Amino acid sequence: MKLDDFSLEILVNGKPLQEFTEKISNNNVMTTGPSYLRKGISAPEEPSLLTHYAAVQEFGTRYTIKFSVPPSCCSTESPIKVFLYVDGEFDYSYTDLNPTRLNETRTCFWSKNRDKIYYFKFDPTIWSEEKDGINNISIQKRCLFGGPGAISAYFYRAERVPWNVSPPPDYDVESAVIPENNDTRAIKLTTQYEVRRVPNPSITRFSTYLQEKGYPLAVLHLHYRAAAWLRARGHDVPFPRPTNQLTMISNNVNLEHNGIKRERIEIKEESDDEVVIFSNIKRPKREQNHEVIVISSDEDED
Repeated sequence: MKLDDFSLEILVNGKPLQEFTEKISNNNVMTTGPSYLRKGISAPEEPSLLTHYAAVQEFGTRYTIKFSVPPSCCSTESPIKVFLYVDGEFDYSYTDLNPTRLNETRTCFWSKNRDKIYYFKFDPTIWSEEKDGINNISIQKRCLFGGPGAISAYFYRAERVPWNVSPPPDYDVESAVIPENNDTRAIKLTTQYEVRRVPNPSITRFSTYLQEKGYPLAVLHLHYRAAAWLRARGHDVPFPRPTNQLTMISNNVNLEHNGIKRERIEIKEESDDEVVIFSNIKRPKREQNHEVIVISSDEDED
């Protein structure tokens, strides 16, 4: 999806998921607020009139998030600071986008001590068993940013300042538990995490960090839904072709030797998924007046 050249995509096997839009209406219930732009850090929001959906064809697939900013909105002195949320979940990290790096990708979240990688993966939704009223309250408190069934990117204008921040609070990266009600029933899949431990994680120290200035210049919410659900709503979502398996059957071949049989040959392609590490600091809730940091490493492994 794009808003004024701010972009947000979901990739599977390196290819972006097909996207569809619907006008915001009472029949199009969102689990987030609308996406929006600002013409300045103190300007009013200009909300989008559309909800953007990405069509997910298969459960159990890892995915990558790609986001970018237009060159005109940032400079070396005034970079863009991006916070990323998945189903309202956050790992206290931010991304520095600037004229030398206008886009970035992420395949995972990280634990506080950098000893665990949480790869993004589509899987069936985990439904809460609590009562509706309790569910509705808890989900509002949980998702101050983003929301269930959505990837959300918050783009702030920022300035580089000397490093002087407090350590982050203890946190766990957890899959969202969704209350089942009329607003969430369409969310048949959410993000579950494929966890990998990192032995002897390295530590990187930073001399500066990015301090955001004012309100976000752009907030993009890309909702992801099962392809079958989007088809049922009238969207022309093509049925998938096999991508992880190439199947070849020997047809119309005259075999001279009686001992040779026609066989199905399956060639499996290995995934080449990479993880990008970011310098990590605060959770961008406006009601908090303190900065927090997360130790990060220089590189990650798949």
